[in-house]
Amino acid sequence: MELSEERFNEIKEAVRLHLEGHEKRFTHIMGVVRMSEYLAKKYGYDPIKAKIAAVLHDYSKYDKNIELLSKEDQKECIKYPFLLHAYLSEYYAKNLFKIMDKDILNAIRNHVIGRLNMSLLEEIVFISDFTEEGRTYEDCIKCREILLNKGINEAIIYSYEATMNHIEDNNPHPLQIEVLKSYKEKIKNA
Repeated sequence: MELSEERFNEIKEAVRLHLEGHEKRFTHIMGVVRMSEYLAKKYGYDPIKAKIAAVLHDYSKYDKNIELLSKEDQKECIKYPFLLHAYLSEYYAKNLFKIMDKDILNAIRNHVIGRLNMSLLEEIVFISDFTEEGRTYEDCIKCREILLNKGINEAIIYSYEATMNHIEDNNPHPLQIEVLKSYKEKIKNA
């Protein structure tokens, strides 16, 4: 299926309907769409793909149907419940919305904790989720300033550090620690 502004608008309307009763979540999603589009243009990435990934990133924020996922993903989501909505959102992007673009699917799946060697689109959606204009937490405001004044890598580092400072039980996903370390290396070697 062709990825176009028209297709984006169709998906956006479906997301809005799916999240009826959760207007604040839809407002957040649209903030992520705007930030993703801005960053895509700034960094020379396809803004339509960025908008489609962004509009679908929290599609399943309130869904609990873990049985749709592979056994491996189910086990990970049981251990780290904050991943469930991302994995389900990827599932629906592929199976309901027929998105087959691997970069878009990865950006949706990995928007919560990222992964090693993220693509530019994954970085864009990941950091847009933390820095969109509706995020008014002190850490989000500071990260947005870093993003707009320094760059995406520096903002990603700040977002990881800020997030890990607030994790309950001091139990971050092991990948978060690895990714933070890899971005610090990236900056050091730049």
